[in-house]
Amino acid sequence: MTFALEEEAIALLLRSPRLEVSQIMRLLDVSDAEFRAMIKRNARIAALIDARRAGTLEAPQAEPVQCPACDEWFLPYGAARFCSDPCRNLGRLAVGGRRRTR
Repeated sequence: MTFALEEEAIALLLRSPRLEVSQIMRLLDVSDAEFRAMIKRNARIAALIDARRAGTLEAPQAEPVQCPACDEWFLPYGAARFCSDPCRNLGRLAVGGRRRTR
């Protein structure tokens, strides 16, 4: 893994208060010395570590979004744009239909 990609992965995982720093280091196979160097090099990682130490790190909350297919409100899982598989299929059909008419 490249340094930039590794640092980005660590920064994303550090946002979760449910994961311990040691778990993240084991998961990405990062040594203690490498991790300390990343903290010095990357201000975002340093800020997340400081927030963890201070106990101010909060778990990201999902915001309700409106399904573009049926207009129902739902809490998305990950980066889901649609509330269900049928709505996702409708969205794909709509995009496919627009591509054909161009």
